[in-house]
Amino acid sequence: MPDHGDVQRVADAAGLPAAGWNDLLSAEDFFQTPRWLAVQERNGGTTLDFLIRRRAGRPVAGLVAAWADERVPWLLARPDTLLANACDEDLTGARRLRKTLAGEEADLASTLLPSLVLGGRHLGRTRMLTTPSATRQDLHTLLEHAEGLATQRGAATVCFPHVDVRDTWLIDVLEERGYDWHTSEHYCWLPIPPGGFDEYLADMTQHRRRRVRLERRALAAAGVEVRLEPLTTALAPRLGQLDANLLAKYGNPADPEHSAGLLAWIAEVMGDDAMVSLARMDGEIIGFGLVLRSTARGEQQWFGHRAGFDYAAKGKLPLYYEVLYYRVLEAAAEQGATVLHAGVGSTAAKLARGCLSSEQRSYLLPLPHSTSTLTVPSPRAHAESRSTREVTP
Repeated sequence: MPDHGDVQRVADAAGLPAAGWNDLLSAEDFFQTPRWLAVQERNGGTTLDFLIRRRAGRPVAGLVAAWADERVPWLLARPDTLLANACDEDLTGARRLRKTLAGEEADLASTLLPSLVLGGRHLGRTRMLTTPSATRQDLHTLLEHAEGLATQRGAATVCFPHVDVRDTWLIDVLEERGYDWHTSEHYCWLPIPPGGFDEYLADMTQHRRRRVRLERRALAAAGVEVRLEPLTTALAPRLGQLDANLLAKYGNPADPEHSAGLLAWIAEVMGDDAMVSLARMDGEIIGFGLVLRSTARGEQQWFGHRAGFDYAAKGKLPLYYEVLYYRVLEAAAEQGATVLHAGVGSTAAKLARGCLSSEQRSYLLPLPHSTSTLTVPSPRAHAESRSTREVTP
């Protein structure tokens, strides 16, 4: 029997609100909001597709798709580099999957790329958006459409890079469709206590409370002030320098001008929902953390996204957690936010500071060789992103 449904392709992020995309979003889905997808259109170095499953004229499921080949720099959402890193770290399923897909010595890029990356190219919780009325068939239909698109374009694989193990419905459908997986990361988040920092501190062990207090005293003695401010284009040049410092420290391509341009664009697109936790010493900004605010269905959640430091000025000062956790948590509690998302990386340190975590899996589907002559969309004429992490290590 027909289900009276169809799949709509929306041309760009600007057209998503009119297509009903916002009806699919929860407060956890900040990185799939039209505003943030507009940032990625400009910054991602590739083409994005937006697919909406409709029934009876209403959207019930949505899916972001990004074309990934060897030119895209977002390495932690690319199936080849994800699998290589997982093998190096001996994560669950990685070596078995590599042997199954490519063999021990094969080049993963030539085997797995190009790929259609689904669920967004952000790090952690890449998923299909759904309404409460969505059915398993809706998920199957939308995935079938995406897989067909990938095959037409000559993709070697389809990939969901970071599926949360809590998304059991999506996992069931992916496995029914023949996707295989390996652990890719762990995603961390911090429930914000209503009592703010004092309640947060009270829940720590005595040893940890003492360390936090010593850290804050050391910053005060050094004359460091940390406060939350709106992100503005005037701040972008200095923050771009600090952002590039952190990228270079961890071996990523780093360009201060590019980072500054990206931050200025985020400030323009996101307005008051883009904030920075700024550390100043002697009037100079020596560290920052970018925080993005999401409000949907009556709930407010905050997302840590980027950071950067002046390492010469920082020295051994304990700036990192003051800038990215303690001051942000204070402000978030004051504004009634319920969750601070800390993202991926440095899981043990985040758990020690009260975060919860959930395993993320990269799901991969090899596609039959395509002889299609369909032209693959070229990358948009915007600067490629230099960042390979959405949340700093």
